Amino acid sequence: MRLPPSAHRLAHALRRHAAWARRRPMVAVSLWVAVLSAVAMAGLDRSLALWLKAQVQGEWKGFWSVVTELGSALYWYVLGLAAWGWSHARSTSALTNATWARWRDIARAWLAFLLALAATGLVVTVLKHLVGRLRPVKLFREEAYGFDPLAFEAAAASFPSGHSQTIWAAMTMLMVMFPRHWPAWVGIGVLVASSRLFVTVHFLSDVLVGSLIGILGALLVARWAARRGWTLRIGKAR
Repeated sequence: MRLPPSAHRLAHALRRHAAWARRRPMVAVSLWVAVLSAVAMAGLDRSLALWLKAQVQGEWKGFWSVVTELGSALYWYVLGLAAWGWSHARSTSALTNATWARWRDIARAWLAFLLALAATGLVVTVLKHLVGRLRPVKLFREEAYGFDPLAFEAAAASFPSGHSQTIWAAMTMLMVMFPRHWPAWVGIGVLVASSRLFVTVHFLSDVLVGSLIGILGALLVARWAARRGWTLRIGKAR
């Protein structure tokens, strides 16, 4: 059976796109997320938020409310600062060059962890106030759905999700630092980012873009650190 010319052209276009995506994965993923987010904003965000508000109640609501707390930036800054402070102190008290170099590398890794959190957090904060997207609570209480740019109000700071950015920046850096445990880091990232939907404080597109910023920002920090000669991997590769 011969395929029509249009099918051949489509297959050729898909192959070219796949080749381009392999060469520029970060750009490709950003483009895909942008398209998905635009589609979600056009209609899915509103209907999904209303459906989840009606369906997620009782014990499930309580469960997701606990999970979502793991996306609070405070916990990860405390962890990063404590780990950096400890490893820096150990490096200054090292008795051999090998021990000093090992603890210096660990301190640098945790410093990169903190930089990833701070850099991506700054981007999200700026976007929140520039975009001014109304949170789902406005939809539930006032049937308001849209944007109020430069409002500088918590109720108009839905896009993008800060918790999603935080958890994925942290989990991406932990995957770089402790690659052996990457399934756990991915699982935590997915769970916490998803919780923002289930507790109905963000729309789907908020979570997608917040997660993207966290992941890409952390990868860029890791790339920057590697160019400076920093060794970020602390744990075993496998």
